[in-house]
Amino acid sequence: MIQPAKRPDLKAARARRAATKIGDWVLHPDLGVLRNESGEVRLNAKSLHVLLVLLDAGDKGVSRDSLLDQVWGESYPTDSVISRAMADLRAAFGEKAGEQKYIRTLPKYGYQFVAEHRDFDAEESQPVTMAAPSHARRYRHHYLLGAVVLAAIVLLPQIVKNPPPAETSLIVLTGQRPLTSAPGLEHQPRIVPGSEWVVYAVMRRDRSDWDLFRVSLADGLSQPVAVTPDVHEHGPAISPYGDELAYVRLSDSGCEVVTQSIALGVPEPLAQCTQKFATLVDWSPTENWIAYTIAQQTEVDKLRRLYLVDRFSGKMQRLTNNVSPTGTDFYPRFSPSGRQVAFLRGEPQPDHRTTLWIVNVDNGEEKQLTDLPAQLGGMTWTDEARLLYSFSDAGHMRTRWLDVNSGESRPIESVELVHPEYSRDEKLLVATALRSDRDLVLLSADGELGTVAQSTSDDHHGTLSPDEAWLAFISQRSGSDELWIAATGDDTARRLTRFDGATVRYPDWHPDGQRILVTVQTGAGEKLYTVDIVSGAAALVPTTFADLTTPRWLPDGDSWITGCRNADGWGICLGNAEDVTRIAERYYRPRPYIDGSVTVVDSDGTLFSLSLSDGSVDELWDGLPGNGRYGWVVDENQLFFLAGGETGNTGRLHRRDLESGETEVLHSGPMPLADSNISIGAQTGTVLFTRFEDSSDDLLMFEGVELD
Repeated sequence: MIQPAKRPDLKAARARRAATKIGDWVLHPDLGVLRNESGEVRLNAKSLHVLLVLLDAGDKGVSRDSLLDQVWGESYPTDSVISRAMADLRAAFGEKAGEQKYIRTLPKYGYQFVAEHRDFDAEESQPVTMAAPSHARRYRHHYLLGAVVLAAIVLLPQIVKNPPPAETSLIVLTGQRPLTSAPGLEHQPRIVPGSEWVVYAVMRRDRSDWDLFRVSLADGLSQPVAVTPDVHEHGPAISPYGDELAYVRLSDSGCEVVTQSIALGVPEPLAQCTQKFATLVDWSPTENWIAYTIAQQTEVDKLRRLYLVDRFSGKMQRLTNNVSPTGTDFYPRFSPSGRQVAFLRGEPQPDHRTTLWIVNVDNGEEKQLTDLPAQLGGMTWTDEARLLYSFSDAGHMRTRWLDVNSGESRPIESVELVHPEYSRDEKLLVATALRSDRDLVLLSADGELGTVAQSTSDDHHGTLSPDEAWLAFISQRSGSDELWIAATGDDTARRLTRFDGATVRYPDWHPDGQRILVTVQTGAGEKLYTVDIVSGAAALVPTTFADLTTPRWLPDGDSWITGCRNADGWGICLGNAEDVTRIAERYYRPRPYIDGSVTVVDSDGTLFSLSLSDGSVDELWDGLPGNGRYGWVVDENQLFFLAGGETGNTGRLHRRDLESGETEVLHSGPMPLADSNISIGAQTGTVLFTRFEDSSDDLLMFEGVELD
């Protein structure tokens, strides 16, 4: 049960303050950014709220207790959140360690904003607006202040900003709080007009049944709406007045669309549906129409189209004109006026592609909005001209905002979401957060397994720093695969990169522990970047190769080894600050080994050692599972590798002595196999790898969401 909590009002704090001139910076509270002539720094919601409270206090100090009360309410676990927010703000303003030009610490009391500030005159020259790359911030994590001095000489001279997105800037969802946390899978939320309740479908973990529930936004209490044994009840739609719902009932006797009073709970049959293609239904704002999918037999084929059924007369009217015998039109969503219906059109071949369309209810005119090789996870109208939709990308769900008239598209920064539902009146967004996530786990020398950097998002590709004090990993916490860093044993993590629209992979620490080499995959191929762990500055590795991937630093710290591809195919390359040179053909996934050599694998899964001095190759083992695609790493003569288990996504972590050939299983459990990463902590005798964690798909609520 979600207990009611005091809700700090960031929206009101933003509204009280116009753009503010602070030194050479301009704060834009409505956008949550600081701007100057050098660029733009995006503040997270809590840091922005703290700054607004300090500014509102004028020349007076604000106590820590007051900050906790105004910014966090009852939602903070410890007052260390204030210290973190202050470190973020000082880093955003570019303060060096010990400086207090902007924020003064008042010992044993709190903080005071001391920099001169005034309302920003709109007629003044505006600072340059940039795409808010996180590595443009002079960011210093509070754990590292005073301990690390940023070097003036960077290994690669070409410091670059993130690739400019093809669309406008990100929309960042804030005000997030869990709405449900039941052990089942909660999907298909629908906000009841007035926003007092959310109706949703729950699928049992064994997928044996669907039921409908409603949850109160005030206290988080859930109540059953339609729970019938051996009957699937799902795909709810709410009437415009919020007193009735329509949904699909599937049972051994057939498929039907029913309506039901939310108060009385007695279903009334409205129309027959096609069981195999029954999905969500939707209720028009004019109340008379309900839209759903029907498989209609024609003279040639069975066509799966959207139909409208009159709520009062039962009269049917075809809405869409799908002509593909294998395609299906489904997931209808009426626009606020009821004049348009957004829907999904799916094709099973060649790649289960789903596209987003709209159809004019009056004349049947259809318009395709997306053409992505992806599966879509639902959509919601934010106003008459704009949609929010989710789609799959590289195995993860992304969310975008789309103008149906201009085609303008913007990415949404959030956790992985499907089935979004938006209430414009209440500025409320409810969606299903995908919680079948990957977490990083550490296997100790004595066999104890512990989770590190745990979150409700995908955390994977973890690697330990040379001193094993820090953990770098790839995470979906911001909505896309980015590089994050955390102190070992501390769940507090910091995001280092912001390659919006790209995928970050394969992090590897420099021997000095101050830089990380990563692969960044975009539509233009795979490139390498070095990322400074203090500032987040990213440096592109210059190369003529089409792709560089799975890099590893060599022990000298002056060069690295990497997979590379050009017109001749894949091979192994040796790189440094000046050049990237191909040294071997047909091998993949290099790893540093011993005595000036590296380990590589061929397409058959045979493991070799490759000499960097003369290019000679020696076979080490011909049995690497998954043809080398599964995670593996060599530590001296010890090979650690993943192999499949007996069922499903179960895997096994093995250790093999390359000299004796002896192999033992270290751990067995649910884990991703392909494209996984294993890291060895030689000092502590630990093994870091990725594991699937048992969890459920729950509903998340985002408050104060402006999507106009």
